[in-house]
Amino acid sequence: MIKFVRKVCLVGDPEVGKTCLVRKFVIDKFDDSYIMTMGAKVMKKECKAEIKGEEHDVNLMIWDVMGQKHFRIIESVAFEHVAGAMIVCDLTRKSTAENIGYWIEALTSISGDIPLIILANKNDLADEAEYGEELVAEIAAKYDASFYMTSALTGVGIEDAFAELARLSIKKNFD
Repeated sequence: MIKFVRKVCLVGDPEVGKTCLVRKFVIDKFDDSYIMTMGAKVMKKECKAEIKGEEHDVNLMIWDVMGQKHFRIIESVAFEHVAGAMIVCDLTRKSTAENIGYWIEALTSISGDIPLIILANKNDLADEAEYGEELVAEIAAKYDASFYMTSALTGVGIEDAFAELARLSIKKNFD
């Protein structure tokens, strides 16, 4: 078994739930009080990833990047040497899905061709949703990304999404 360390990041508009998703994944806690991320926060969690029938340990260094656009200095540091990324949108605000392209372009202009996963967050607020899985699937297909419908409150989709990101972040080592 090989042990890997991979830098990954979460990006997306302000208030889509990036910090809540990371906290739910890393420490299994949900807190809906909003505190704007300044710069980037980094948390770590060890995952298992299976490649070609063999399980590997992957230490994910998860960068939770602030959602304000056009902070090139922060983006250049946060996106450098990233092995994979999650682009988060909020199902209750369609504009956050429309901005996915901005975040992918900002990421790939620095990181190059990396695995991308789109997280459509706040799935628990279905009655307030402005769009659904069909639009998310359409956007994901456009960028050759996979996607998950997630909720930082209930935890749905989070473990699976991070497990896939861990697997994708080491996959090219085995190709």
